Order: sequence, then C-alpha cells, then structure tokens
Amino acid sequence: MKDHYAHTISMDAHGSNMSYRDVYLDLDPTYRDSYGQPLLRMTFDWKDNDIKMARYVTGQMQKIAEAMGPKALNVYTRQFGVRFDSRRYQTTHLVGGAIMGTDPRTSVINRYLQSWDVPNVFVMGASAFPQGIGYNPTGLVAALAYWSARAIRNQYLKNPGPLVSV
Repeated sequence: MKDHYAHTISMDAHGSNMSYRDVYLDLDPTYRDSYGQPLLRMTFDWKDNDIKMARYVTGQMQKIAEAMGPKALNVYTRQFGVRFDSRRYQTTHLVGGAIMGTDPRTSVINRYLQSWDVPNVFVMGASAFPQGIGYNPTGLVAALAYWSARAIRNQYLKNPGPLVSV
C-alpha cells in the first residue's frame, strides 16, 4: 500500500434508476415486526435500460482509465440477469416511496415535503424523488430538508394546516 499510495486511483460511476410501475414499496403481507406491524417490502430489480445506461458510463470511464496507462485495471459493470441484492454494496442510492408532486392524486407529499393526507406529517429524505438521479442525492436531500424546516418554522407553526392548497 505504501509503495503504490500516490499511484493508485479508484473511479466510480452511479447510474440512474428510472420509474417503473413494477418497482414499488408496499406493506409485506407475510413478515411482521415484534409489535405485529407489517414490514415494508421493496419490489425492485434492475431494468435493461438501467443496465445499458450503467454499462455505457462504465465503458466511457474505462477508456479514460486505459488512456492513463495503468499497470493493472479492474473494471466492474452491472451484468444483465444479475438480480439486485440489498446485502451487497452497489453504489446505489435508492429513492422513492413518498413522491413529491403538485397533485395529491399522483404524489404523497407537496413541495414542502408535507403529507397531502396528514398535514402534521413531513417526510424528509430521498423518498421524495420519483427516481434515482445518477448522483449521490445527499446535497439535494439536505437542501430540501432546510426548505421544509423553513416553511415549518415560518408558516406551519404560525398556522398549522396544509401549506399548499389544491
């Protein structure tokens, strides 16, 4: 490690996961927690288009790495037919579950991350996004949390109720 520390590079790419009707979260009909409540179930697997996008980006990255003239190069890219496995780190940032939108019929939360159905519930996190953006969502999640906290402090606490009228 000490001999190669200044001569080693690791490159990584994040692909996007688009929205699909057969990719969703629901309550598991079989498994329950210690209080008897159903566990959250995630139905997800890579779609061919997601794999094609990831393979394209990885191929471009490989060309850059090869141009650097490495002594060794190890390239991993997503393979068709290999199922998603949440037990193994895959540089994924899975999102969704409480989609943000302008219409309560097609989304769960409004622009302030406030539940359309229960106005005293605010949902912070990447669950507000309908699909992966191909980039670590941490900065955007933090910005939305600050946006929501500001609305809670400046609007909701003064007049509890829906922050967006429909």
